[in-house]
Amino acid sequence: MKENRYSRQTLLPEIGKVGQRKLGAASVLVVGCGALGTHASSLLARAGVGEVRIIDRDVVDITNLQRQSLFTEADVGRPKAKVAEEQLRRVNSEIDIEGLVADLNHTNAERLVKRADVVVDATDNMETRFLLNDACVKNGVPWIYGGAVGVGGMVLAIGPRGPCLRCLFPSLPQPGELPTCDTAGIVNTLPSVIASFEVTEAFKVIIGAVPTKELIVVDVWSEEVQKVRVAKDPHCRCCGEKDFEFLMAKTRKLAVSLCGRNAVQIVPAKPRTGDLASIRNRLSKLGTVTVSDGVLRFRSKDADLTVFPDGRTVVSGTTDPAAAKTAFSKYIGD
Repeated sequence: MKENRYSRQTLLPEIGKVGQRKLGAASVLVVGCGALGTHASSLLARAGVGEVRIIDRDVVDITNLQRQSLFTEADVGRPKAKVAEEQLRRVNSEIDIEGLVADLNHTNAERLVKRADVVVDATDNMETRFLLNDACVKNGVPWIYGGAVGVGGMVLAIGPRGPCLRCLFPSLPQPGELPTCDTAGIVNTLPSVIASFEVTEAFKVIIGAVPTKELIVVDVWSEEVQKVRVAKDPHCRCCGEKDFEFLMAKTRKLAVSLCGRNAVQIVPAKPRTGDLASIRNRLSKLGTVTVSDGVLRFRSKDADLTVFPDGRTVVSGTTDPAAAKTAFSKYIGD
C-alpha cells in the first residue's frame, strides 16, 4: 500500500525510493497551526513523513476559515492542534501524527526541537521565531523560516551554522513596525504557496539535498519570485556569539496579541496544574461555560474567554492588552 500511496513521488529523480524511505523515517515539528501550519502539516502528512508533530496555542476562530485549510465551521472553538491531528490521521493512518495544545516557550522549546530532524516555522510573531532560532541553532537542528502577510511572503532554510534568522533580522522589530494579518490582511492563496516552499526545503533537508541558500521572496499578486543573498554575520548574537538570550529568558510577555484574531493571549506567571473544574464551577454562576477537548470557554455580557489547562487564557473581542489583563484578573485571577 505504501508503494502505491507514494508512487508519484518515488518517480521523481529528486526523491526516488531512497528519498521516500528517508521521508518515512523522519520527524518534523511544525510550530503553529494557522494558515501556514495547516497547509504545511497537510503536505508533510500526505508525503509520508514518518512523524509529524504540530504545536499550537490557539483555538479555531471563524476568521481562520478563509485561509486555514484543515478547519471547518464545526471546529470553531476547538484547539487547532487537536483538530489538525484528527484530520490528518484521516488523511494518512500509516504515519505518527501528534497535535500539542501548548505555547512554545523557553521551558519546552529545546525538548521539542531536539526530537525533530527539521522544524517548519508557521508562527505569527517574531519573538517566537527568535526563540525557535535560538533553540534550533543551539541544538544543531535545521529549520525553515516562513512568513506571509498581505500578498507577499518569505522563506529561508536555516542550518545550524548559519546564516540564521538573526543574521537577517538582528533585533526584534518595534511594536507596530511590521504589518500583520490584522492590519494588512492576507489573500488566501498566499499561505499555500509559502508553505509549499517551506515543505520543499524541509524535504531537501531530510533526503540530504542542498537547501536553497538564499531568502526566497514571493509576491503572489504580481506573481514574482526573487532570491536574496543572506550573509552570515560573524558577530550575530545567535549563530556567531552563541548568546541564546530568547531561549534563556526567565520571563515572557504576559499579554500577546494573536495575529489574525481580535484577541489577546494572557500567560499566567505560574502555570496551573490539575483540571479546570474549580474555574468551571466558579464561572458557571457568572455566564455560560462549556468544556470541550480539555479547554474551557466562558461567555458573559462583557467577556469571552478561552482557558487552557495550564492557565493560558485567550481573551476575545479586544486587541488591547490592558483590557485583556483586566478581564483575566476579573474572571480568572492573577
